Amino acid sequence: MANSSTYDLGPLVGNSWYQYSNAAGQIYYYHHTTRETTYSIPAGWEDAAGDLWVRDVTKTWPQWNNQRTRRARLDDPNPPPPQTYLEDPRVQARLSVVQRHPDSAEYLYRRVMSEILQWLFTRQEGFTVVQEDSAGDLRPDFSVLKLLCRPGGSNYEYEFLLAESKKLGEPWGSTEDHLETACENNDNDTKNVYAMIQIGLVVQFYKFESRRFQKLGGTMDLVNQVQAVIQCANYMKSNPMPVI
Repeated sequence: MANSSTYDLGPLVGNSWYQYSNAAGQIYYYHHTTRETTYSIPAGWEDAAGDLWVRDVTKTWPQWNNQRTRRARLDDPNPPPPQTYLEDPRVQARLSVVQRHPDSAEYLYRRVMSEILQWLFTRQEGFTVVQEDSAGDLRPDFSVLKLLCRPGGSNYEYEFLLAESKKLGEPWGSTEDHLETACENNDNDTKNVYAMIQIGLVVQFYKFESRRFQKLGGTMDLVNQVQAVIQCANYMKSNPMPVI
């Protein structure tokens, strides 16, 4: 059963089902009697609340086993919370693509920015990151929306930040012009809104307040200046502008 692209993860409890992984990290299960192969967890060996997971020190790769069923996982079931977005596995996976291939298409850079924006502006804080229709001349690539609760309990959502996401080599000047136009046409009553441009792996934050478009600090590298990027996002969240 094993070959150069197959990894033996060991049997489930009972030794009838054996676990393997392909080179992509997809785990599948093989029944040695019936010769059935499935990518679904076999019935009766599903995880349950309260199950304990233990690192398997016999493997040459990171692997955790369920102590009750011996089901294997290749990712930590109880990872520590990431301290920066660079520690988030989704950001790491998407970022590695454009770092290996800086000439990647724009949609690959937008995938990176989507994950970073969702890390900086979380749903728990009332934010939602929306990828807009890039064909619309007056719309940015991303909108970060903020949900508020009015007195009386009804909801109110407004545009907190508008963002442009471009591949490496795109011009800053015309991108800034487009973003300023998007800010001028945002849906907030006061038109006040924060903004951001990402070109390649460099970002610049802005604010559009009292119909004046201005930079917040200088450009920052998403990888080498991660703390500065986080601090700027926290500054904006701590200093919301009036929207009505």
